[in-house]
Amino acid sequence: MMIIFKEFLIVILVVLFSIATFSQSSVILYTYAQDIVPKYIIQGNSISGFCHDIIVELNKELKKDNVEIRYKSSTAKPIQQIISSLSNKETQIFVGVPHSEEWEKNVKYIRLPLYGVREIYIIKSDMENVLNVKESMKVGVIGGTVTARKIPNMPQEQEIFEYKSIAEAIEALDKGKVDTLFLSSLPLGYYISQSKGKYKSMNAPSEKSYQYIVFSKSVEDKVVRVVEEALKRILTNSVIDKLIKKHGLEGYVLPGNVVEIVFTDFKPYEWYDESNKAYLGMDVEVVRKVFEKLGFRVVFYTFPWTRCLELMKTKMYDGAISAIETEERKSFLTYSKEPLSTGYEVLFKLKSSKIDISSTERIPKDTVCGYTDGYAYGDWFWNAGFKKVPVATDEDGFELLKNGRIALFVANFFVGKRIAQEMKLEVESSPNFSGRRFMYATFSKNVHGEYLADIFSSKLREFKGTVEYLDILRRYGTTYEEMWGK
Repeated sequence: MMIIFKEFLIVILVVLFSIATFSQSSVILYTYAQDIVPKYIIQGNSISGFCHDIIVELNKELKKDNVEIRYKSSTAKPIQQIISSLSNKETQIFVGVPHSEEWEKNVKYIRLPLYGVREIYIIKSDMENVLNVKESMKVGVIGGTVTARKIPNMPQEQEIFEYKSIAEAIEALDKGKVDTLFLSSLPLGYYISQSKGKYKSMNAPSEKSYQYIVFSKSVEDKVVRVVEEALKRILTNSVIDKLIKKHGLEGYVLPGNVVEIVFTDFKPYEWYDESNKAYLGMDVEVVRKVFEKLGFRVVFYTFPWTRCLELMKTKMYDGAISAIETEERKSFLTYSKEPLSTGYEVLFKLKSSKIDISSTERIPKDTVCGYTDGYAYGDWFWNAGFKKVPVATDEDGFELLKNGRIALFVANFFVGKRIAQEMKLEVESSPNFSGRRFMYATFSKNVHGEYLADIFSSKLREFKGTVEYLDILRRYGTTYEEMWGK
């Protein structure tokens, strides 16, 4: 009996040892370097570069989980060959690839991006004046890249030339075989920063896009999650910021956790305070706090509202805030499911005015009412019989009202009330004809926009239940009940 017990004990110990050994075993994820500078720079058998340095930093984080990224060889490969190697399980990971629906069929993407870039044109500095008057342009691209498939329209006619590598394309530019190169701002920005004035970028609006870590579909999901958590840590700790600076990429590359958001001055929801050089407002503070809790940093920009919408159509920025949902806007914006704030439109008039604004039917048809161009007003406004004239901003509308140029102005109740107070205008407002309207954080109509809308919605819903949220509303003169009618 004692012998049987000893044998059983030995079996148990062997099993436990095997489990412990398995849990401590290393996971090696093989990769290739891409043949594009400065993502990967090959010198003999040595690999360096921006994405190489990201791999080094990831490996520091992954060490405690016994995961390591290693190069399969020191030979750089074109991106198509790298994607193919992941598809056929020759390699398991690649660091620094744009999103592609075609490639997503064969590889796994981490949803959190590594870094953001824009496509730019690079020219020789001494050719700028010549190119400005040319009727056609010879544009060089790298064959097989995502960028090569989405060259924007230019005023001039375009003739496209494909090259195998960035070095070959730069040589063609130097020899005058092409007038310009169109590619991601990562490699082109590097060449500009290293050229001591030889090259410059052409000012042209371009879409912001992101590059990611991808895996072979054979890699287990738990390993993917471990790498994603490591990426979150190096982004949160500003490691990629330091690498951007190290490689001279400032102004050309942004860390993947930086969210660029546009809005127009819309007090008390959001505005830029000139005296304090700060972005203020209850929606600004809520958006900033929610993204902060998600490990993201927000950078705000202000433009007229019509300009904000145009910028979002071209996907130049990540998001626009305090937008009312319309069918037309849904064609180019991804809306968060959880509303950011509420408001309602009313008609404002000077207190001295005799116009009866208790209902739209009582307003004479020759009355002129201003509205802010680009804003989404309710049907009650467009169906009203009085005359309507567009203005650029709410402030412009109240200035016209003050000077007697218009008799009425339509605006969000909270916004109009605040502007009138600041302008020391004695005004009256109409009843609420529209009902409460929801305003949202919106994001680009792309895969990253969908990701941001998803994570923002769930965290915003959670944040609304905190004292921190109530304090923000209180600082801007409102309460939860006033905002949400609950």
